[in-house]
Amino acid sequence: MVSVRFEPDGRECTVPAGTLVSDAAHEAGLSLHLPCAGRGRCGKCRVNVVSGEVSAPEPAEVAALTAEELAAGVRLSCQAKVAGDVVVQLPPEAHVVGTKSLNGDLVRPVALDPEARQVPLALGKPSLEDQRSDFDRVADALAATVPDLHGCPAALGMLSSELRKGDFQITAALVGSRLVDVVAGDEPPRTYGAAVDIGTTTVVVYLTNLLTGELVSAAAAYNEQGRHGADVISRIEHCNKNGSGLNQMRQLAIQSINGALAEALGRCECGAEDIYEVTVVGNTAMAHLFIGMDPRHLAEAPYVPVSVRAQALRPAEAGLSMHPRGNVFVLPSIAGFVGADTVGVLLATDIAERGHPVLAVDIGTNGELALWSGKELLVASCAAGPAFEGAQLEFGMRAAPGAIERVCIGTDDIEVSTIGDRPVAGICGSGLFDAMAVLLELGVVEPSGRFREDELPPDVPEAIRRRLVGEGRERRFLLGDVDAGCPVCLSQGDVRELQLAKGAVKAAADLLLQEAGLKADELGEVLLAGAFGNYINPLSAMRMGLLPTVPTERIRGVGNAAGAGALLALLSREERRRAVELARGARHLELSRRPEFQMAFMETILFP
Repeated sequence: MVSVRFEPDGRECTVPAGTLVSDAAHEAGLSLHLPCAGRGRCGKCRVNVVSGEVSAPEPAEVAALTAEELAAGVRLSCQAKVAGDVVVQLPPEAHVVGTKSLNGDLVRPVALDPEARQVPLALGKPSLEDQRSDFDRVADALAATVPDLHGCPAALGMLSSELRKGDFQITAALVGSRLVDVVAGDEPPRTYGAAVDIGTTTVVVYLTNLLTGELVSAAAAYNEQGRHGADVISRIEHCNKNGSGLNQMRQLAIQSINGALAEALGRCECGAEDIYEVTVVGNTAMAHLFIGMDPRHLAEAPYVPVSVRAQALRPAEAGLSMHPRGNVFVLPSIAGFVGADTVGVLLATDIAERGHPVLAVDIGTNGELALWSGKELLVASCAAGPAFEGAQLEFGMRAAPGAIERVCIGTDDIEVSTIGDRPVAGICGSGLFDAMAVLLELGVVEPSGRFREDELPPDVPEAIRRRLVGEGRERRFLLGDVDAGCPVCLSQGDVRELQLAKGAVKAAADLLLQEAGLKADELGEVLLAGAFGNYINPLSAMRMGLLPTVPTERIRGVGNAAGAGALLALLSREERRRAVELARGARHLELSRRPEFQMAFMETILFP
């Protein structure tokens, strides 16, 4: 057994010699990003071995790292094994988890009517003339609103004593039609709920006071499933290849949610037992992995899920740290790759009530799109790949300190800004969109997606010309400080990845419009959901040809609309009913096998 310490956290663990550094990190409670599921292909899990003995570099490390980096102790955590006591320095981005913010206008006013609620009751005392049971006394008092009340054994066990302690004045805690708690007197116990968005990369929790509807706390954690790959297909493959793979994935999802719940609870004056209900959204694969449904058929044609219906689970079944007699409600999905997260977006944006055609796009590894035509709700998905999130780009990274988040054309050179004003370390999604738009505007990249091989236009400043280096497939555009030798760039391969991703999204949008008999200029709004929605520049998205051609003032970011939808379903039983109706009423278009999608993709892959 050897000791491994991770800086700057100072966390330590003891593991057998020969353990991968990435596995040791997880043992220490740290989440490292492994986009390629630990195959050593992406080079994104770099760490620095400060001291101690590790295994000799593997071939994948020799290919991904320079001789200078290896000499300085830089290793791939998914390849290097600890051989003795070691100290490992983690990169800054390994410690940053961004909580997806809610747009205030998405959490629209609703009549507060949660499934979990507290009802004060003043009951008549028993007598020889009124020998009703204690439970019947409660059930009769609630009959008008809860005609089918039934009691949990634990609540029935305390009912008699609490009734008499409070002189037959009690507060009944209800979850749906279940009596789950009884408290003497008319002072309601603390009653909280949590809306959970299980993202492929990040799990976000919004903690809410169910007595007032107030959002009291929010927290985020990395989805621990990421150690088995950045995309859902890698995770499904892990389930298929390992007998216990599905249970492993489920436990990692539960661990991620409970971690975010604990962080949210730490920021307010309540405990886990005060959470009476949790509502959950996520893509169809995430819902399968959380519930424990076999996801294997999602990854192969005809992409059939086990179930897309809403699911209600007891806390023990879901494995969540909350009131043991509470409820976990997973919103419905629509199809194999159009999940409960899209249903949350539809609910939060009130898409079918806007009075004009609306296109909603959730941009991610899997692009999910919904079109309200004015008469019908159409939904589709496309495999955009992880390019938008930087997972397969040479210097792509998450939105962390040092990531380029903005790029624009200055007077004599491009101007770059990074998160936290830190030195350039890589480029994240919003920066990718800006950089691509700048390269197209300058003529550095041609509409075909090729870097320009001949002389740039005469009005391009010399400082920008110096950034275009290399030949053929090695052609690249430097984004960092050229004089300081900063290597961060966009390569020809990166541009191709972005082309494929944006072409898939645009082709899917075009086919939805075609199916609805609409033209792009008939769209009253284009809503961008997810992390990109708040941060990408609509002008950059339009310049790339990602979206249908509409005036940019019609393009609006709606932030984490999926999480907002989960929150609305937590606060209101009527909103929950609407979510089920939206999922049931949507018409799904399976695009992958449509010849017209392939034709549209061949056209949209070109840049404008």
